[in-house]
Amino acid sequence: MLVQTHFPRSLSRSRYDQYLASGWFRGSVMLYKMDLLCIDEQLFSVVNIRMNLHHHEPTARQRKTMRRVESRFTVTYGHAQPNANKEALYAQHKHKFKGFVHNTLTEYLNAGFQGTVFDTREVCVYDGDKLIAVSYFDLGEQSMASLLGLYDHDYTKFSLGTYTMLKEAEYGRRTGRKWFYPGYILDKRSDFDYKLKLGPMEHYTVNKRWAKLENFKPETTTSHHIHLATQALVQGLSDMGLPAKLWLYPYFSMGYMGPWSAFFLRLPAPVELGHDTEGMLVAGYDPETKGYTLMHIHPCPDASQFLNMEPSSEFQTGEVYLNHLYQTGDTLLAHGSLDEVLVLVAEWSARPDILLRACD
Repeated sequence: MLVQTHFPRSLSRSRYDQYLASGWFRGSVMLYKMDLLCIDEQLFSVVNIRMNLHHHEPTARQRKTMRRVESRFTVTYGHAQPNANKEALYAQHKHKFKGFVHNTLTEYLNAGFQGTVFDTREVCVYDGDKLIAVSYFDLGEQSMASLLGLYDHDYTKFSLGTYTMLKEAEYGRRTGRKWFYPGYILDKRSDFDYKLKLGPMEHYTVNKRWAKLENFKPETTTSHHIHLATQALVQGLSDMGLPAKLWLYPYFSMGYMGPWSAFFLRLPAPVELGHDTEGMLVAGYDPETKGYTLMHIHPCPDASQFLNMEPSSEFQTGEVYLNHLYQTGDTLLAHGSLDEVLVLVAEWSARPDILLRACD
């Protein structure tokens, strides 16, 4: 599945280790697995990474960064305790976050509940009495997961985001933990690559094994397969003189969540063909079945009831995003071949009741 979710009612540290080692992330009060991400007007595959703390030593440059901060500021560790000052730092950064964004730091950490099953800690940096940086991490038995780093933009020159991540790793080494999970990078160069500066990383492979990151093969990823299959579809439609518009659909993950999931569109890269009385007709490649789907979709009138996070601004301003939650209608083809979907689209394009074609 492209997306998996789990809301644990209890979670031991050793069990959390197992989830992290199996490619899961922590998001607010849930655990989730995610294979794809629509950001920066591209479709990416998510690449889980981790670092062996037993083999990690800060570089000379990193030690210099740590000395520079610690000679001037005060650093503390503690249990995660959001407050007004930390919320203010979150507000400074929120506009830079990509994808779907929690409105507040409290929602990010615990979705508004009094507590969670996670043992979440924080590193705080103070200039006198002023909070200038905070980062959050979860503890497992033999591992730890870095969640979020925030800093005051007036102190950018001190590399406080890097510093707090180094202090998290230092905490892990000091407490005898082996694995540090800084989250994920993407299958192409991106802003997420700052995590790689921490030290040598392993990545979670498509075969559900951990391997050296330098052995990562982008051609094995789900996004790569979707790209090839979608380009073949668009080219086939073009050869037949049929109009089409390729979209990115960041809400595809909603098709995997909750009891209503079967009603929502799951295609991350749907190709719009046009509209008729049944709604918008889209085709797309389904990487789970390794086949093509052809179906009608229409906007969900109650979308706000299902979305408890804010879409980042790029979804609203970018021209490549299908920026609404879509419900599925009738399915004309499921797990079909390229030839089968092209034949059906050709038949549909000859119908007299078409209201609007993709490029009209």
